[in-house]
Amino acid sequence: TSSTDMNREHSSKGYKVVANTSATPFDFYGFSVISEAVISAIVAPTAGNPERSAYDGDEAGAAQTLPVGYYPIRGSSITLTSGKVILWKE
Repeated sequence: TSSTDMNREHSSKGYKVVANTSATPFDFYGFSVISEAVISAIVAPTAGNPERSAYDGDEAGAAQTLPVGYYPIRGSSITLTSGKVILWKE
């Protein structure tokens, strides 16, 4: 693994803002909550990842109220009950 694989502080491929309650399909490596968010579901990632490791499936634990901040949780879809997040494209 090169050091560039691990440098994920900035979006190099794009992002998607989610501010609705519809399921939003989008391969992401993490997300930033920009307005306290209640997450009802996160679907496990389907895309490969730069770390070349399998995802352990703990995404169900993120289905809760999250304060503003960055969360390094990968996924392929997210559904909010309320709030606003920015998904960082995988």
